[in-house]
Amino acid sequence: MASLVFDNLVFHGEDILLGLPLLARGLLFTVFLAVFSFALALPLGTLLGLLRGEVRGWAGKLAALYIEFLRGIPLILFLVFIHYGLLPLLFGSSNFIVSSLLAFILFEAAYIGEIVRGGLRSVTQSEREAALCIGLDRLQQLRHVVLPLAYQRMLPALVGQFISLLKDTSLAAIVGVVELTRAGEIIYEQKFHDLEILLFQALIYFLLCAGISMVGRRFEAPNRRVQNILARTISD
Repeated sequence: MASLVFDNLVFHGEDILLGLPLLARGLLFTVFLAVFSFALALPLGTLLGLLRGEVRGWAGKLAALYIEFLRGIPLILFLVFIHYGLLPLLFGSSNFIVSSLLAFILFEAAYIGEIVRGGLRSVTQSEREAALCIGLDRLQQLRHVVLPLAYQRMLPALVGQFISLLKDTSLAAIVGVVELTRAGEIIYEQKFHDLEILLFQALIYFLLCAGISMVGRRFEAPNRRVQNILARTISD
């Protein structure tokens, strides 16, 4: 039985070669969605984290409600809601790229906001008091001391969140985006050889995520040194 299975196992590498243009286009869409969404979600998430961690009153409560609500629902549900519900309701129609970007930006901002809140809490009271002693007001403390220290400490979490977003872009296929996963699906639906395409896609995702992790680790060590120097400077 085992020999019969392996005798019939043939690797169809030509399917990968013939599908490379479509896979390359899908890869570009994957990277575009991840980078563009994260670049816009980062400032929004920072604002949410600041509101939740540093501001009392209704603004902080609204930020907390936004963060907890979006972190409590599946991304695929939010994506479908944006594409088939919210945008058609507001504008009469929806575009799959706009829907995907909007959903990813708003959704990722909630997670980044929670990461930022954790980073802000890592800044000790003594570091804040040292900034106050050198004459910085509250906004100057946040800009020149608290946020720089917080970003240094939450870099690994931000890198991890970006990797998660890169993989989550595959969900955009549900609203019609031909990203990497959907491109591979189109190919093996035509060729009926899904194993080869799936393995090749998995390899691409692995190389992308591993590369991002390596770059993130290279930045961690210098950032720790900068963080220590900045903390000592403030304390002195």
